[in-house]
Amino acid sequence: MTTLYQMRMKRNLKEREKGSPPKKVAKRQKFTEVETEEIKTDLSEYLKCGIFPRKPQVEDAKQKSRKKNGHVWKRSSDKIIKKISAMNHKKE
Repeated sequence: MTTLYQMRMKRNLKEREKGSPPKKVAKRQKFTEVETEEIKTDLSEYLKCGIFPRKPQVEDAKQKSRKKNGHVWKRSSDKIIKKISAMNHKKE
């Protein structure tokens, strides 16, 4: 005679054997050359100094980009800051 606990364990084992469906993974979106050049022109003072801007400065640059019909305004602020940081590390 099987207990309710044993029945549940068998069912869980069968479910695990089936496997779960593959999870959807977001693919990394690389910065384009146009976006990189726009960052270099709009935020050049931070690249020259070797520091990276805070969120308010990036938001201002994003607003300017939107007015100029640029591409950087579509990106999140933290990704732009991360890109500038990587550019600063790369030039060293």
